[in-house]
Amino acid sequence: MGLFKRRDSRFWWMGYTLNGEHLYESTKTTSKELAVKIWKHRESEIALGLFKIGWPGERMTFEQLCDEFERSHFAGLAENTVRGHRVYIKHLKTFFGECSLDAITAQMVEKYRDQRRQQATKNDPNRTVKGATVNRELECLKCVLDLAVRRKYIAENAASTVKHFNELRERPVRRMLTVEEEQRILQAAPPYLRVAIILLTQTGGRTYSEGLSLRWDQVDLENKVIRLDNNVKTPGSVEPVPLSDFARDVLAAWKKEQGSSGPYVFPSPIRPSRPILTVKTAWKATLRRAGVAHFPIYNLRHVFCTRLSEVAPDAVVQRAMRHTSPETKRRYQLGMADQVRKAVEKANKSIYGKKNVLRFYYGQPQTEEDRRKAAAN
Repeated sequence: MGLFKRRDSRFWWMGYTLNGEHLYESTKTTSKELAVKIWKHRESEIALGLFKIGWPGERMTFEQLCDEFERSHFAGLAENTVRGHRVYIKHLKTFFGECSLDAITAQMVEKYRDQRRQQATKNDPNRTVKGATVNRELECLKCVLDLAVRRKYIAENAASTVKHFNELRERPVRRMLTVEEEQRILQAAPPYLRVAIILLTQTGGRTYSEGLSLRWDQVDLENKVIRLDNNVKTPGSVEPVPLSDFARDVLAAWKKEQGSSGPYVFPSPIRPSRPILTVKTAWKATLRRAGVAHFPIYNLRHVFCTRLSEVAPDAVVQRAMRHTSPETKRRYQLGMADQVRKAVEKANKSIYGKKNVLRFYYGQPQTEEDRRKAAAN
């Protein structure tokens, strides 16, 4: 096996062995030096398992791969995660559905990314789809194509090198919620949302999966804990959630006020046998009535983390937030400027004592009194 010439061709030909079979292929070049490089590259592809004749991806469509992905991948995911993946896959199928897997290129993925970003949202035609949403869809696409690579349907993942949008530019500025603002929000909120806000700020739970979808059989008012099911975001999230006396009293009063045998703490007003699915409209209206600038309700989890960080060590905060890593706490802490300022003032007092830390002059002291003060310092 190697390079050779054929009488009926002006190009160099190469021979190689694949799966015990001798194969021959034109290098499409008359330069022996370039032909050697092409031959060596093909041999390295074969050695690494990256070259295959008749990849299944030539015959399989993206829609067929998505069906296979759902069967193999969804079994180990939480219900809310599966619901989100189905929405992402729906949009991906609209663009890539009938394409064969080997026809999907990085340029094609970039085209999808740019077009999707310019599409109008479903509820507001004057707004386009957020970059964060497109990023989640690209991550889902990468996950789907990773399955195709692992099962040897295609040689490489076309979505792995596509650049994502910078989500930080679109996110609202995170800020700490003051006690006065919290009181105004609670006064302006409807009863069910008022209870939900107190629950989220007292437990740091995730808004929908651990808050608004909570069931009464998960709430232990006697022992003051919430025991979530295994259907949670992370393994650490199955840990019991402690309830403060304040949160316990509010939930007990809410249960008594409801006076129903429904399973959910926050039942849907339309279908009481199911939980509330969204509070976006009620939350926006509440903030507007309270005169507070809009921020996502999920930020109440950040507020809980920040308040607890002021009085508890990192280990307690990690346990309360049910984070796998203590480093995750940094993303949830808000409004730490006051704490940092107090720490700097404490350091200055320790170093300089009661003396002035620094004194600035635009020029030399002009009076004898200024010179005496400068010398004393």
